[in-house]
Amino acid sequence: TGDLNQYHKTTLTFDALSLSEVPATYLNYRMNVTFTAPSSATYTVPAYFAADGNASETSATSGNKWRCHFNPDETGIWSYSVSFRTGTNIAVSLNPTDGTPTSIDGDTGTFDIEATNKTGVDFRAKGKLQYIGKSTAQFDNGDYYFEMGSDSPETFLEYADFDATTPRHDYSEMASNYLSGDPTWKGGKGTGIIGAVNYLASQEANIQYIIFNNITGDGDRTYPFPNKTDYTTYDVSKLDQWQIVFDHMYNKGIALEMVLGETENSNWFEDQEGINRSNFSNSRKLYYRELIARFGYLNIVYNTGEEANWNTNGDQFTAAQIEEIAVYIQALSPYSDLISAHNGSASNFSIYPELTALSGTSALTAISIQGNYNDLKLTHDQVINIKNLAIADGTEWVVRFTEPYTSVLNPNIETWTEKSLWPSITAGSVGIHHIDGAGGDVSNDNLAQYQPYLERMKYAKNFFEDNNIPFWNMSNDDASISKGYLLSDNLENYIAFLADGGTATLDLPGSNTYSVKWFDPRNGGDLKDGSVTTINSDTNV
Repeated sequence: TGDLNQYHKTTLTFDALSLSEVPATYLNYRMNVTFTAPSSATYTVPAYFAADGNASETSATSGNKWRCHFNPDETGIWSYSVSFRTGTNIAVSLNPTDGTPTSIDGDTGTFDIEATNKTGVDFRAKGKLQYIGKSTAQFDNGDYYFEMGSDSPETFLEYADFDATTPRHDYSEMASNYLSGDPTWKGGKGTGIIGAVNYLASQEANIQYIIFNNITGDGDRTYPFPNKTDYTTYDVSKLDQWQIVFDHMYNKGIALEMVLGETENSNWFEDQEGINRSNFSNSRKLYYRELIARFGYLNIVYNTGEEANWNTNGDQFTAAQIEEIAVYIQALSPYSDLISAHNGSASNFSIYPELTALSGTSALTAISIQGNYNDLKLTHDQVINIKNLAIADGTEWVVRFTEPYTSVLNPNIETWTEKSLWPSITAGSVGIHHIDGAGGDVSNDNLAQYQPYLERMKYAKNFFEDNNIPFWNMSNDDASISKGYLLSDNLENYIAFLADGGTATLDLPGSNTYSVKWFDPRNGGDLKDGSVTTINSDTNV
């Protein structure tokens, strides 16, 4: 099923074994589907138990449907083959020959994919967002990604219309943004959260930060299980309803920062199993597999854990654990997704040199920085330092300033613009999020409160995109300016940020003539002429 277009969600649903929501279903059965493209490229995609195949409507907990979602990147005839095997804990094994074949193992088929019929920000026009070995991520269609979004509410999924959820949000103030024809479930449920997605899209946000398991954390109400204790059982209907929302986000051009845990529950899975925290538990592996199987076709940044190195009651990740998680996710996902590490607290960046000190850190491809929104130099310098750590280690990370932390509710917009937004961009970050401190990151139901921050981010993103500025080829170049911060491609484009105003001397290469334009970061809009419109590279200005 699906549109059967390039970059659109394509779904295979199989009649297979009839089972129910019990741990054995998830641990002791493993279905993978291998897709072969017209070019002969292959992708092995995890599948999942889907109960009756319509659980978002029926809340079914049993059935014989098994389902696989795929994001095809080529047009033409695709083929598929099914591996369906059973055995104790086989679901967490990466060895394709483990277990015993069962039911529809060996099933094959073909389908025809046509060109996408979408345009604009819709991800069905762009395809998967992937790591390309550089400091900027790229879509399948060749577009580069400049990321702007919100960390709030991180409890986005604590929503009243989801099954088996103790609600914190109803998004009633967002429901007016719901449009006729938008998706719902169970006779009209979901208009509030779909309206919230529409609001974010109207502000041109292109990512939302969401914690997927916050048991014992700040929210303590988001988890994919039917309750807080059945940690190897997955709630099919709740996850199907999540998927309706995530599909709508994909169609609206909004990616997921899928935050896999919080600092308070870093080693929660190991604690549930009663094993040493340094081990990599089967229930943790199962958790990653289920999320990738259900949502991996979307545009995702896999965040290995919020504030991972913040010691909360002795519960924190080590660099080795973060790398182990990244390696496992990379092995499970058929795509070159962004896999990110996130520091904590806002003044502790020690996890990044620890990661680069490891051997073989290639699985980690992105960074989610938590810093101090009010400290311009710290923001700027840490982005540069973290990027340089990876370069010295022989790789590049996609570095994003995703949590300019503050304990203040809705911090001063001018301070945030001057000391978080533009210092991070001119340091070489390719994205920034807004976070609402003082509890708003957990409790706020009305996303319109963030409009000033979303607007400033939109202005910054449009500055690059509307003026065809190649941010993907640019890096920090502070050494070429006497004051302030500089982002450049060392050839044609130089972006100077003077937080305190004043004058600066800029060193430009060669013997060239440059146009001079000004941009208003408070109001956006077109570039403006000043008193000087052109300069020569051999003239001090």
